[in-house]
Amino acid sequence: MAAEITVDRDRCMGSGQCTFYAPNTFDLDDSDIAVVTDPHGDSDEKIKMAITVCPTRSIERVAPE
Repeated sequence: MAAEITVDRDRCMGSGQCTFYAPNTFDLDDSDIAVVTDPHGDSDEKIKMAITVCPTRSIERVAPE
């Protein structure tokens, strides 16, 4: 089973960095908060970059148990 990508909606400030680096995986909702639209939408490298550049560290990849 693949790792799950989560967004802490309370921490996200809606900078849009995730949508810039992984546009097929992340989007901003009507409240300008990041959401995962397709966890496999971008390459692993792009998703890792989106997680790394998040200014509030709101995005996390959780390994399955």
